[in-house]
Amino acid sequence: MKFKKNAIFLALFLTLLGLTAYVLFGRAPVDPAKPDVFNANTAMLAIFGTYNDKQQGVLLPEKNTAQWNMKEADTLATALLVATYTEAGKHKGVLAIQRQQILDGVVERSHATSAMISVYVFAYNGKQWIFEKGKKEVVESGAYGEAPGGSLMRLGKDKYGLLFKGGDVHQGYTNDYAFLISLSEVKPIKMLDLDMGESNSGTCSDDEEEQEGMMQACWESTGKLSFLQNATDDYYVLKLSTTSNKQQAEGNKSIVKTQEEFFVHAATGYKASKAQGLKAATVVPDDLVFNVGETQKLSSSLATVPRSELK
Repeated sequence: MKFKKNAIFLALFLTLLGLTAYVLFGRAPVDPAKPDVFNANTAMLAIFGTYNDKQQGVLLPEKNTAQWNMKEADTLATALLVATYTEAGKHKGVLAIQRQQILDGVVERSHATSAMISVYVFAYNGKQWIFEKGKKEVVESGAYGEAPGGSLMRLGKDKYGLLFKGGDVHQGYTNDYAFLISLSEVKPIKMLDLDMGESNSGTCSDDEEEQEGMMQACWESTGKLSFLQNATDDYYVLKLSTTSNKQQAEGNKSIVKTQEEFFVHAATGYKASKAQGLKAATVVPDDLVFNVGETQKLSSSLATVPRSELK
């Protein structure tokens, strides 16, 4: 009976507190699940229901977050990308999260360890940011426990997505990669994986006298992604141009080759296309593709940065 009375008094207190806030400030208390300001902190709190401001993250299970008990946690969730944009006349916000594995109280950072990327989209109703859609496991990627960095982009006429670009080194050989996540589908979904280049920079020399055994002549291939408007298609066509000077077997001669690949939007993602008409499509300026909305600056890891961004 005493417990029941205490519960009633607590409910009355919370009600009076809400009424006092409304009278004094002319508004009801802010609902953490529906923030009036969209940023990394408020979006993370809205998704998980808890958030550690000092550590700028959430430990899973969530009960470990407040006291930051990493020994009892199995996952660290942190904001990877936060941005706002306008789609179909509605102001929206996107939060991409990286989920990192924790072993024995420490984030796992072995070379082979990647991170899971989650993506959540909110819509602004004029007063609050309301959760619209999301997916916990969109793609697993990265190295040393870190996911690659991403950016907000325009995928077509009033279509939006995220482009993630990363790189890695394996026994002296480098590889660059990219993948696209669409925000304009029913749920966020990975639409395309791209090989953006490679090199043997860690096992090569331009001095012919040093070229023996594992030491080879230096070569690299680099990819450039561009976007094309094909007629009245809602989504842009993607063109990947790859230039390579990789040596050929005969005579070990370096021959520069350029290759073009085209990808068109389909129901389940972008598909490679050999349609000749795509070569005549109009090039969309990069500023129009990437100068989209407002992105909150967050720190990024050097472990998964592609070569082109390290130069």
